[in-house]
Amino acid sequence: MTTPPGAGPATLRFAAAACWQVLRRRSVEHFPRVLEFLRSLRAAAPGLVRYRHHERLCMGLKAKVVVELILQGRPWAQVLNVLNQNFPESGPVVRDPKATKQDLRKILEAQETFCQQVKQLSEASVDLASKLQSALFLIQ
Repeated sequence: MTTPPGAGPATLRFAAAACWQVLRRRSVEHFPRVLEFLRSLRAAAPGLVRYRHHERLCMGLKAKVVVELILQGRPWAQVLNVLNQNFPESGPVVRDPKATKQDLRKILEAQETFCQQVKQLSEASVDLASKLQSALFLIQ
């Protein structure tokens, strides 16, 4: 991957700082941009972060986008569409040469579990708000 003209260390620092601000402010609407930055960074410097940590971070950001749509009361069709975009059932699996079988298994299990839980929520006829409130009440 060649560096675009005018994109040097200062540009990288600026982009990283912008991503950090998005994460600190929890600006979920900009999480896809952070994900793109992380993918680009991973391609440019593959050994910078361990595979499992990179995937867990990306998975958490994608999951937060889906959860935010649910909490906003968006239609289930839209939520499931975003879920399928972020967690495709059949898609090219990017293999990192340093990823262990255990890493791949754990990432796949976590993604499948999350997708199943969201789909179960979409199929439930129970009012989601009351279900979330009762779950929060049990935690307290």
